[in-house]
Amino acid sequence: MKKFACCLILLLTFVLAYQVSDAKAHDQLLLTFEGAAVETITREEFLALEQIEVTLTRTNSRGKTTVGIYGGVRWNVLAEAIGAQDAQSIRVVASDGFEQAYSLDVLEAPGSLFALFKDGEPITEEETNGQVWFCASEDYTANYWTKFVAKIVVP
Repeated sequence: MKKFACCLILLLTFVLAYQVSDAKAHDQLLLTFEGAAVETITREEFLALEQIEVTLTRTNSRGKTTVGIYGGVRWNVLAEAIGAQDAQSIRVVASDGFEQAYSLDVLEAPGSLFALFKDGEPITEEETNGQVWFCASEDYTANYWTKFVAKIVVP
C-alpha cells in the first residue's frame, strides 16, 4: 500500500509540474514593441488573436524551394491589438540582430502574415530564438521574409 501511495504521489507531482511548465509556455513573452501603444505580447495573447493559415511557396538564396502551410496573424489584426493601426511601415528585429523594414504594401499583401506555425508545428524549435517569422506574400521574394522576429518597431 505504501508503494502505491508513493507512486501515486510521484505521478501527481509530475502531472502538476507539467501543467505549470505548460502554463508558463503559454504565458511566455513572444514579441516586444517599440512605438506602439502596447509594449509586449505573450504567446497566449497572440494565439487569442484571429488566426489564419496560408499556403506559401518560397525559394531561398541558395535556390531551395519549400512549400508550407503557415499559421499566424495578419498585420492588420496584430496592428489593431497593439495600437499601431495607423503605421505606414514597421521595422522588425530578429533575435540574432537582423533587421528588416516593411512598408504597408508588403505587410498587407494577401498571404503575408506573422507566423508561429508551419505545417501545424512550431515554426521555431530553439527557445533562444524569436518564435515568430514574418512570411511575405508569394508576390514577394524570400528576401522579404524574416525569421526569429523578437521585436517590432513602429516609427
